Amino acid sequence: MSDYQSLVDEVSALLQAPVTLEDREFTLIAFSSHDDDLDPVRTHSILRRRSSPAVRAWFEGFGIADATGPTRTPADPAAGVRARLCVPARHEEAVYGYLWLLDDGAVDPADPRLTRVMALASRAGGLLAADIWQREAAPRAFAQLLSGSATDRAEAGRTL
Repeated sequence: MSDYQSLVDEVSALLQAPVTLEDREFTLIAFSSHDDDLDPVRTHSILRRRSSPAVRAWFEGFGIADATGPTRTPADPAAGVRARLCVPARHEEAVYGYLWLLDDGAVDPADPRLTRVMALASRAGGLLAADIWQREAAPRAFAQLLSGSATDRAEAGRTL
């Protein structure tokens, strides 16, 4: 089982709520088990492994990209959206993803269990940041090491 899946399962067990982890582009990374309590937005996210641009814009409209802690997003029954608690997955002040709990307001933002959830979200942020580094920064630095100037090679060596 991946580290991401373990994190999501731990958050779900801790708060007794269905949970997903998405990266900052709203690509699905992992999800917990769900009963019959899915809404169409969650179903779409799981089946297509990502949220639509409209859904992303709607949720970002609640300030989740700037949030430093759990943020409640309201239900929109007309759009088939249940209320959620969004916990940003941050690393070094940057948002790398989001933990999403379908909870219809059941988890109070002052709930002491959220301290553990924030620690897990931070761990998810670190894992997501490392994945991005491996996908993007490391190959660039390696190429720079092989073909750049002496200054570029020195910088690439420090990066790697």
